[in-house]
Amino acid sequence: MKRFRWGLIKQQMSVQFLVRTMNPLSLGLFVIQPAVFSAVGMLLSRAAGNSTPDLVYNVIGGGIMGMWSGLVFTSTYDIVGDRRNGMLELIVGSPTSLNLIEAIRTLTNVLSGLFSLALAFLAAILVFGYSFTGVNFWGVLISLVILLFSMWAIGVFLANFLAWSRLSGTFVDYLEMPIAFLCGFMYPIRVLPVWLQYISGAVPIRWALEAMNESLLGSFDLRYLAIHWVMAVGLSFVLIVLTSRMQAKVHDSIRLSGELSSI
Repeated sequence: MKRFRWGLIKQQMSVQFLVRTMNPLSLGLFVIQPAVFSAVGMLLSRAAGNSTPDLVYNVIGGGIMGMWSGLVFTSTYDIVGDRRNGMLELIVGSPTSLNLIEAIRTLTNVLSGLFSLALAFLAAILVFGYSFTGVNFWGVLISLVILLFSMWAIGVFLANFLAWSRLSGTFVDYLEMPIAFLCGFMYPIRVLPVWLQYISGAVPIRWALEAMNESLLGSFDLRYLAIHWVMAVGLSFVLIVLTSRMQAKVHDSIRLSGELSSI
């Protein structure tokens, strides 16, 4: 069983990486769009009187934006494509659970998004000459892993949400900018009104991203970082539990109706 699972994971990730590589949309999501957002942020920063772009919110923020945009559209479009091609019922009815398939797909999409972040770091070093001296390396690394985990949990949740109801696609398509706005991808979260900060507190990405930003700025405050890491991981597990409940609804529905296209 373990060999089968590892073989499934390897094969699914290989196919998913190939799909992402051959799809022109991936170029726009992971390269062009983050570059545009970073450029706009740099222009606004220059207009505000800053001679050099802000490392965290102009350069790295654009890479995070690319990761999030890629996750939202790739993970949701995958399930939409399955429904359109008549594959969703077959996947749900197969011995391998929909949750596992979506977990592998979403993990691949999240890892693909790292390309945006890697480009952002390369731009920071090669173009803008940042040396990252004094950066809390381990804080950045741990925060990045937790950020990836948080994005994975949200991606699996959204994919299963679309499997549960095709009407949810109209809602998911509008999540890209609100989450980026609430989580402060390209500006400090403290500039938001207090009531919006409370709302953003329900999104695990916000906590992981704040910890990563503080680590990039050289913070070694372990208490601050640990609180943010625990919040991000805890909220991610809440989403995983909700996903499992939704998966049960999907299976119950398909057993009763024999199809998912009418939900």
